[in-house]
This record gives sequence, C-alpha cells and structure tokens, in this order.
Amino acid sequence: MYRHAFYAARDELVAALEGSGSEGLRTASPGLIFMRTPAELFATKEFLERARPFLPTIRALEFVPVISPEQNDTVDPSGEWSARSKVDAHIARFKKPLFADGPNTHDQPGADPLAFLIVKSMLLTGFDAPVEQVLYLDRSIKEAELLQAIARVNRTDIQGGVAKSCGIVVDYHGVANHLTAALKSYSPDDIAGALQSLKDEIPKLRDQHRRTIDLFLSRGIQDLSDSEGCVSLLRDEKLRAEFHVALKQFLTTLDRVLPRPEGLPFVNDAKTLAYIQARSRNRYRSDELLIGKEVGEKVRRLIDDHVISLDIDPRIPPIEITAANFASHVSGERSPRAKASEMEHATRAHLRQKHDEDPVFYGRLSERLKEILRDLEGRWEDMIKALQELIQEALQGRQLDVGTGLDPQTQAPFFDLLQQEIAIVGFWDPHRNQAREGLRSWIVQVLDSADVLPFTRLDAVADHVMELAKANHHRLAP
Repeated sequence: MYRHAFYAARDELVAALEGSGSEGLRTASPGLIFMRTPAELFATKEFLERARPFLPTIRALEFVPVISPEQNDTVDPSGEWSARSKVDAHIARFKKPLFADGPNTHDQPGADPLAFLIVKSMLLTGFDAPVEQVLYLDRSIKEAELLQAIARVNRTDIQGGVAKSCGIVVDYHGVANHLTAALKSYSPDDIAGALQSLKDEIPKLRDQHRRTIDLFLSRGIQDLSDSEGCVSLLRDEKLRAEFHVALKQFLTTLDRVLPRPEGLPFVNDAKTLAYIQARSRNRYRSDELLIGKEVGEKVRRLIDDHVISLDIDPRIPPIEITAANFASHVSGERSPRAKASEMEHATRAHLRQKHDEDPVFYGRLSERLKEILRDLEGRWEDMIKALQELIQEALQGRQLDVGTGLDPQTQAPFFDLLQQEIAIVGFWDPHRNQAREGLRSWIVQVLDSADVLPFTRLDAVADHVMELAKANHHRLAP
C-alpha cells in the first residue's frame, strides 16, 4: 500500500512539474510548504520552482518494500519483496548513492534511483548503509528498537567527496517522546546529542551567518555586493583561513535546515559568500578546498550552479600567465585594482613554480615584483603596465648571455646559483657547513631532475663539483 501511494505521489508531482508554468500557481506562505495534501502542495509556486531542476531524478525515483519471508506468504506469494535474493538485490541498490556526479545523474554508473526502502521491524539491526540520509517513522516504536532505528541514519559517509554531517529523522508519530525512557540505561556521555530538533538549528544558522558576513562588514565593506572589496580583504592569509572555517560552518548548518522555509532567506548570501571564496581561492592560488567540496549535497549543488553561472568552474584550476587567454581573462576584471591583483598573484604563482629550475633568475624577478607592488601601490594603471613587462620577461625566461656563452636553460642557471652561493662571506669556513650542505643538496636535485647520471653516482659528482667550486673560488666569486 505504501509503495503504491509513493508511486502515485511521484507521478502526481511529475505531472505538476511538467505541466506547470507560472500561471495558475499561487504563492504559499512558509507554513504551507509542509501541507499534507499533495495536490495543495504541488500547486504552490515556491515548491515547484525548487523541485523543477530535479525533475529527471524525481521521474526516475523507485520505492521498494522489504518484507519478512516467514510470515507474509499471503501478502507476497511471488516472493518479489520477500525472497532473500530479491531483498539482497534491493538493499545493494539502495546502498548506492542517488547521484553519481552532480544533480540528475542517477542513470550513470555508480548511482541508482532506488531511493526508499519501506520496512516494518526490518533492517533495524545489522543493517549498515552509511548512504542512508533520512528515516521516516509512522508508528509507535520504543526503547532499544527506537535507538536501533535512529542509528540507521546516524552513520558517517562520504558521498561524492562530501561528508554526511547528520542523519534526519522525520517523526510522524511522536516517537521522540519515548527517547528519554529509551536512553535511561545509557550514560549521559554516550547519548549526548543522540536526537536534536531541526528547529534548534535555526538560531545557530542566524549566528553563523552573522559571524561570517561580519568578517567583511567589520572591516569597512558596506555589503556583500562589493565582491572585489571582499576578495581584496582576503589577501590576508589569516583572514582567508578564518573566513573559510566560518563559511563552512554556516553552509553546513544551512544544508541541514534546507529546504525548510526558515533557511530560504540565507540562500542568496550563501551563494554570494561561496562566490567570494571561489574568487579568492583563484586569485590567491591558495590550497584550501573550494567550500562546495566540504558541505552537504543540497548546498553544494546550489552554490556550484551559482559559481559556474558567474564563470568560475570549480573543476578548472586558476588560469596561469602562460595561458593564451590570460590577457583576455585579466581584461574581464571590472576595475584596474582587480586587474592588477589578478596579474600580481598569477605572476607570483608562476615565479614560485619556476623557482627551482632557475633560482637566481626567478628570484630576481620575485624581487622586482615586490618593488613594483611597493613603489606603485594605489597607482593601479601604472602597476598594470609594470606587471605586463614583468610577465613578458617571465614568459621569455632567461636569455643567452653573450659574455659567458652558457646555455640559458641548462648551464647558466647552474653557474649563477653556484656563483651566488659561494660569494657569501666565509662560505668555505668550517662553521658555514649548513650553507655548503644546502648548495650540495641543490646540485644533487638538479642532476637527479635532469636524469643525466645514475642515482648511485649523484653524491660523488656533487662532491666533485663542490671541490671544483672551492678550488676556483677566485674565478667564480664576483
């Protein structure tokens, strides 16, 4: 009976989504979102607008009863829902995630549209399905059986790289009233937080939202629409880390609350804050994860769609100065300050990446970058011109030195570093052993990376180079 009712409700919702435009739909008050009558629910504009993106998945949803075979032969004579092989197959399907990779990918390998198992006193013990997110209770259930039922959704899981932070119990019968009695035999430490009302998350959500946006408002930002101002503030690595933690907490709680209407007023700020985080991550080439990877599926889809619509694809790494479209990418920034900042950090990332290939050359460029930022601070147009010249030089790389005739890609970087290091006053003195060992280690790394010698010979060759450098110190040191 439940299975038939679920399919009827699913088909009714699909029909409403397929045939609904904005005409004839009424706006519901927040309380109406949770009406019990499907026909009334499906007539509300808010509900249908939020459900419409999931139409392909809703259309494919499946519902399966699991029945004990011993006592239900008259109910299921064919064994479709009670035969052991059938039950095992249904459970295996249920344990697969609903989505393989993003919304509406239930038809891809690794996913399955079987979304509901319908049971009565079944699968409460020995049933391990970490993917299970929601438990619906509609009958009296007490003591150990109640704890076992709750435990079914209280299993941690990683779905698509996203941690399941909690399970949800939808209590139609008031069984939570029996929880106190069921927990009497357990110590307080063991049962702390075993079951919490979702309503308790609302004050927490408001507080986390306020603390997150105050990171910007308390530092002179008027409102979150000034995304460039927010991104500029996040240049501070400590503030960026603090923002990441605060945003993660806010979005995690929002994921728990949605789709309750109390969470809807926070959705726009959630999208904006996630966009700011994505921009700052790209701008500063920082290592923290995009926030969407660390929160629940509902919020992840919400913010990923928003961020992608604003031309930031979380799957694509920040653009490098070597990219053919780097100039057009920079020109797309709205202000000279934003353009200069994007050029600065893209250049900084390139120099950091190339440093080990030629420490002296790229070290000099890094020093020039610091000088440009110091001398032209606030003069954004002049800074852009200076950075364009620096980027061009970085892209060209070291050029042939006519005076030495050394190969700019292989010999000159090696020679310059050797020359620079041994020029340190007292480099060969016994107490400067750390400096000499650092140079020797670099020589080993360079030879190993170039793959010009067997690994077993590297130490001996490095020692020989160090001896030659010491013997020719008067020629090498400038």
